[in-house]
Amino acid sequence: MSAYDSVTKLTEEWPPKALPTELAYRDSLIAFLRERLEPDTKIEPEYRHGGTTTDVYVKQSGFFGESEVFVELKRNLTQKAQLDRLVGQIASLHPDKNNVIVVLCGETNPALLSRFKELFRLDRVMWSKLTVVLKPASKPAKPR
Repeated sequence: MSAYDSVTKLTEEWPPKALPTELAYRDSLIAFLRERLEPDTKIEPEYRHGGTTTDVYVKQSGFFGESEVFVELKRNLTQKAQLDRLVGQIASLHPDKNNVIVVLCGETNPALLSRFKELFRLDRVMWSKLTVVLKPASKPAKPR
C-alpha cells in the first residue's frame, strides 16, 4: 500500500478529541500515525518542500519502492482569509504531481469547503492526488 493510501485510511480512522490548537491536532495525528505505521516509516512535522512548509510529511517504503504524502492540517476553517491561505499552501505543494491530504479539524464552514473543492476540482476529478478528510469537533461529554 502506498503512503498516500495508508495515511488517508489512518487519517480517516484517527479519533481526535477536541483540542485547543492546530499544533495539538498535528501532534495527536503524528502520534497516531507513528503508532500505526511501520517502524521504518519516515514521519516529519513542519517539513520544508518547494518553498512552503507542510504540517506532516510521510515517506514509506513499499513493494514498488518509496512513496510520500504531504499532510496539511487546519483547525476551524471558518473565514475566507483562512481559505485563501490554505489554497496558496496546497497550490505550492503541486497536488497535480504530489500526494496531498488536507485534514480539516473542528469547525469547517461548508461554503468554504465547497469553494476549496471547486478550486481544486475535487468533485470532478476521480484520479486526484488530493484528498480532504473532515474531523468535526467532538461534542463534550454530557455531565452525569
